[in-house]
Amino acid sequence: MSTLQGTLAAGAPAAEAPVRRVGRVTLFRVLWRSFFFQAACNYERMQNVGFAFCILPALTRLYQGEDLKRAMTRHLEFFNSHPYMTDALLGATVRLEEEHAAGRIGEERIQGFKATMMGPMAAIGDSFFWASLKPFAAALAVAGVFSDVPWAPLVFLLLYNMFHLVLRIYGLFAGYRMGERVFEKLYQIDLVQFSDRSHYLAGVCIGVGGALLVEHATRSRAALGQNLESVLLIALVLILFQLLKRKVTMIWLLYGFTLLCLGMILGLNAFFPLIERGE
Repeated sequence: MSTLQGTLAAGAPAAEAPVRRVGRVTLFRVLWRSFFFQAACNYERMQNVGFAFCILPALTRLYQGEDLKRAMTRHLEFFNSHPYMTDALLGATVRLEEEHAAGRIGEERIQGFKATMMGPMAAIGDSFFWASLKPFAAALAVAGVFSDVPWAPLVFLLLYNMFHLVLRIYGLFAGYRMGERVFEKLYQIDLVQFSDRSHYLAGVCIGVGGALLVEHATRSRAALGQNLESVLLIALVLILFQLLKRKVTMIWLLYGFTLLCLGMILGLNAFFPLIERGE
């Protein structure tokens, strides 16, 4: 008997039982908690507390007593991934926990799945959200502001939040429905390819914003610099395309673009003080 208990404690599956489902209400509780995923990050195990906090409602539906303690312990191991892509992992892990509670799989399969998938999910999320979507939405909003569109900052909030909210909700329920195969579904969406293409869209928006900023700052009735906005726009867009081709990150492009515009404005004011400003 002691040998059997030791084997089960080590994670080997027990006799199979009917799978107990956590229910849709529990999944919505997991989804709600995922918005606080990074509230307790630490340097030792990174996002482990957040993951355990999110999945706790499902674990309390499946386990009690010592089984619940063991389940929480295995989800307090090291975990580090992208916060928006983690919902898909949470959904798939809930499905695996259901299988484990029914004695169909061992706990090492759950831990192995998390350890294998957190890296690729982080890479996809970082390249899409941090390096592509956020710079593109910000550049689009800046260009809108310089075009005298007062509600342009709302474009950033709506565009960015629309993507991450939809992906979170879809990822959680797709992960729960598909289990370990959820990565195949996310791969079909091809977020990486969209990230590559959005770099060029962000470059165009930055070029448009640069031309509009300089046009607003140097608006004058003098001949110098008049009607050169289109030339400046083309030049900035071409420069940004070349930088993107040379793999310059969007963060450096945004900072460089800002410094370039400030330098041009200060330079014009310093070297051409006789420019007459429009009324």
